[in-house]
Amino acid sequence: MNKKTVKLLNQLNIKFYKRTQEYFNRSRQYSWAGWGRLLPYFHLQGQTLKVLKVLDVGCGNGRFGEFLEKKLKSDIDYTGMDNNEYLLEQVKKNVKEAKIIKQGVLRKWKVEGKFDAVVLIGLMHHIPGEDNRIRILKQAKERLNKNGILIFTTWRFKDLERMAKKIVKKHKFKNLEENDYILDWKKGVRAYRYCHYIDGDELRKIIGKLRMKTLDIFEADAKEGRGNKYIVLQQKGI
Repeated sequence: MNKKTVKLLNQLNIKFYKRTQEYFNRSRQYSWAGWGRLLPYFHLQGQTLKVLKVLDVGCGNGRFGEFLEKKLKSDIDYTGMDNNEYLLEQVKKNVKEAKIIKQGVLRKWKVEGKFDAVVLIGLMHHIPGEDNRIRILKQAKERLNKNGILIFTTWRFKDLERMAKKIVKKHKFKNLEENDYILDWKKGVRAYRYCHYIDGDELRKIIGKLRMKTLDIFEADAKEGRGNKYIVLQQKGI
């Protein structure tokens, strides 16, 4: 995908979250069903760490960090990254002593140190261009400690009847790639967002490029139980 199209689609999503931020936050006050299945992977090598360092990329209001704090026996050293200031303010309310980084994920990350887990939940469908999606996941991998885990999700919106209806068939964007879509939003305000559907072939390619150990791949969430696909990978010993 050319840089101009990437920039336009990224700007669309920035505007989307700016316009919907209050309504979006209200609709994201609960944990997803699939998160419970992730908990065992935060006990690295079968033992709970006294302090678990987590980087949450595209953290939104920090609800995943809040979930971990409630469910794990470890203390959480949590860092949340997002480009929406309003949502980052919610992180401060939801996660004790959270560190926050305000920046877009398409830029080189201003993150210091290594982490036991890097998570990208509800983010990858917003990244335009296959090369960018792979690059961002490689950045996540580079931030992992030895045996650290990388978790990301892919949104199955095309498989959900109520979400498929939100696909906008006529829009101004050109040069979109296969499985790129514009979706509408009608909760409180009208807004539009760019979303990419990562199919099975692309997912296999991404996992192959990362060269990590696959711990789990499963589907969960939404009424149908398949709203998101979860991919759990582990850094190979260094």
